[in-house]
Amino acid sequence: MNYPDTDLSDDQRELRAAARRFAAQVLRPAGIAIDRLSPGAVVARDSPLFRVVREAAGLGYTRLGGVAEIGGLGLSPLSRYLVLEELAWGSIGVTGVLFLASTHAEVALLSGDPAIIAEFALPYFACEDGSIIGCWAITEPDHGSDTLGSMRPELNVRATAQLVARRDGDDWILSGQKSAWVSNGPIATHAMLNVQLDPKGAMGDSGVCLLRLDLPGVSHGPPLDKHGMRSLPQGELFFEDVRIPAHHMVLRADAYAAYMHSHLSAFNAGVGCIATGLARAAYECALAYCKERVQGGRPIFEHQSVRARLFRMFSLVQSCFALSRDVWVYNLTQIEQGRQARLELSIGSKVFCTQAALEVATLAVQLHGGNGLTKEYPVEMFLRDATALTIADGENAFLTQIAASLL
Repeated sequence: MNYPDTDLSDDQRELRAAARRFAAQVLRPAGIAIDRLSPGAVVARDSPLFRVVREAAGLGYTRLGGVAEIGGLGLSPLSRYLVLEELAWGSIGVTGVLFLASTHAEVALLSGDPAIIAEFALPYFACEDGSIIGCWAITEPDHGSDTLGSMRPELNVRATAQLVARRDGDDWILSGQKSAWVSNGPIATHAMLNVQLDPKGAMGDSGVCLLRLDLPGVSHGPPLDKHGMRSLPQGELFFEDVRIPAHHMVLRADAYAAYMHSHLSAFNAGVGCIATGLARAAYECALAYCKERVQGGRPIFEHQSVRARLFRMFSLVQSCFALSRDVWVYNLTQIEQGRQARLELSIGSKVFCTQAALEVATLAVQLHGGNGLTKEYPVEMFLRDATALTIADGENAFLTQIAASLL
């Protein structure tokens, strides 16, 4: 099932078909297997997660952005969407790992600083074995949405963050921690790090730095034991007087709000895309099951009430396709051309698609009946993943306030 396409080239159709094969043959079985492991086993060096990341990197799926001259695939926003949505259909958690792995490299490219690009972007885009994995470390144990206060002055909380930076000559020194919700945190080699620059100011008085996570003073907390999205490792990061060169602070407070507007526009559009893949996965599994499961002497697909629920699911998935794809293509095109993206569109896509994925996954479990509660069928995992997605990256009240203020 796909959104009706009249504007795809033959190359794009082939690109999507290749991503679909990889999702079906590798990501779906690996995602199910990883979901059943303990958090420690997920991040162990012999984990199937690292095998999948290596395979994905070999196919370029960790380097969808970036021009071909430096090792990226140089794909258009639409082509990147087609690949990402297919991968999320296979496993939303593993796709989350791949989606976030390039975070530090993408930020390095946008910095325009040759030294930063050489240190953080070029090695990543030249890496074909998945050994370099980035993360976005923003949330703190006591500060989630507070870290985005710069987006709206009236919501900018005056408080000392749990990770602060102080200037020391030609260096910055980082002290504190990030929360257990840092996606890729337990396995990341590099980070894009949001850090407060003025501990006596507001949470929005922050900057963004890039760093390797093998520096002295950096340590990783244990992986979080979660209800859903168990194939996406999340965990704390600790910083004990970690020293970085001044130029690694790629954004200071004066440019922080504008950059976060752009970054959130891209990130939230990405969440809408992967939520669409999850919704499609749940719908297609339910549709196949309803055509095979016999009750009352005929496949349950032939019962009117079942068809009504399937049609509701179909309508939601098609709506997700249309909204998430248009928003992704529009906002990434704006960003790549140096124009301002529309953050409210990305937040709208993220909220709608995560809610839709939860409804579709819930209906999929119900249509499976008792079988939907067992691990024999993947819809049980899809529902847990969809639930987790709405909490971690979905209907965030703070972000909806930001979006409403931009209307």
